Amino acid sequence: MAKILIFDEYPPIRELLVEELTVLGNKVMPIVKSEQILKEINAFNPNLLILDLFMKGKYKWELLEEIKRENPDLPILIFSGWYPKGDPHLSQTQGFVMKSSVFEELEQSINRILMQSDRVMKI
Repeated sequence: MAKILIFDEYPPIRELLVEELTVLGNKVMPIVKSEQILKEINAFNPNLLILDLFMKGKYKWELLEEIKRENPDLPILIFSGWYPKGDPHLSQTQGFVMKSSVFEELEQSINRILMQSDRVMKI
């Protein structure tokens, strides 16, 4: 079982991710506001953060930088509807998955990251 923290500003997407990842046996916590992310990382101690940084029409890279500064070992998967091709910030993450109604690519990326991570809980 992995502990996965999810930030997406759109409630239906958050709810879908929580439902799908919980069914797969993960402990999942959704975050409603970006201001809560650092506090929830410390409280929940996730194995993975699924993060959509595309808010109000632009990427909020400063949020990613702040998260990585405070939690350099936390694996982060960007899950967004817009791909920032060539952006150097992507190198601070473990991957990018384009939002889609097909959950398979996201699930495969999550499994790959968790298998490589030192933060995976040993069962």
